Amino acid sequence: MTDRHVLKMVKLTTELIVKQGPGHNKRRADESSVHYLSRITHLQFPSRGIDSVDIIPACRHLTVIYLYDNALTKIENLNFAENLTHLYLQNNRLQKLENLDFCPKLQKLYLGGNQLRVLEGLDKCVNLTELYVENQHLPEGEKLVFEPRTIQALAKILQVLNVSGNNLDSLVELSVLVYLEELTASNNNLQNLRELVQLLSIWPKLKRLDTNRNPICLKARYRERLIVVSTTLGMPNNQIRSKIFIVILSFTCLEVLDGKPITENSRRFLVNWKASREAQQKRETTMPDMNDLSGDFQSSHINGGDSNGINDYHRNSLKPDNIPLVKKGLFPMALVENAQRKLTATTRNEKFSALFTSGTLPSSGTHHPPLSSNRLHTVTFVEPSTKSLLK
Repeated sequence: MTDRHVLKMVKLTTELIVKQGPGHNKRRADESSVHYLSRITHLQFPSRGIDSVDIIPACRHLTVIYLYDNALTKIENLNFAENLTHLYLQNNRLQKLENLDFCPKLQKLYLGGNQLRVLEGLDKCVNLTELYVENQHLPEGEKLVFEPRTIQALAKILQVLNVSGNNLDSLVELSVLVYLEELTASNNNLQNLRELVQLLSIWPKLKRLDTNRNPICLKARYRERLIVVSTTLGMPNNQIRSKIFIVILSFTCLEVLDGKPITENSRRFLVNWKASREAQQKRETTMPDMNDLSGDFQSSHINGGDSNGINDYHRNSLKPDNIPLVKKGLFPMALVENAQRKLTATTRNEKFSALFTSGTLPSSGTHHPPLSSNRLHTVTFVEPSTKSLLK
């Protein structure tokens, strides 16, 4: 049984290029094939059912190749384009990245919608600045794997990366890409907000970040935290409120998050909010707890005094009649001395008043009239031998 909708497979050959070249740069009638190939700059064969590439003579000026929406299963025979800078291979059937060693000048590589399981074979692409490997058709339960050697080779050159739709649950493997300016990792399985916050401190040049359609987006204050972290990155604590510092820093931090621009007003508001919240938390941690202090006084009163006199002060404040126990260091010296003088005088008067209130002198055995406690009395002791003389 035949299917009229089955697309006929086509191989990219020299004849096909010469015959069906781009309309704006067709081959002249008197031009040889070799000469024509030597001067073309763009090769446009999208959606042609191409499943393989034949050996093609050198195209010294060729810089861009469009082969997306075809049926390529393998990258091969691209050594004819040694000056290639842009390669579009989206929506093919590629299962492995290979044979790109002959493209040392490659700057942009588009591989979205293929069947790649491992990102590899790019360690010779020393000028690659943009890489797109989104939405790979992976087996169920698998995620895209990054070869360490390839990632390390791209560490200081890659600026734009798209890894959306690849079942990724972590971006730690990409932490070495310190020159990233744009990262798209939407529609994955990212859940760790703390990890993403730490990665932002490793990617100081990042201006555009898209982690939309991930579980991480459901975290509380997800967007606010990322904005604040990216803004205050490297900012001293005492300069967080500086408007000038924020304006300067805004040129080196996130500008777009999940497709939405970050305005300067919202950035300044969130930074000030963070600073005020941290200041409040600092005050709360340094402020003494009065309930705890009262508990300390009570326990100290039970267990005994300490070297600082706090327990003595607590005991004296509860027992005002023990004023002599008040430590001088707790009150002004004049008040302490005055209180002690008054207490001494009061105690002396009370003793003598109690002695004479009964009206009897214990030493003589002689009865005397009761003494009034409302008058000040003078007491004189007289020898018995001189009693008659005094009469």
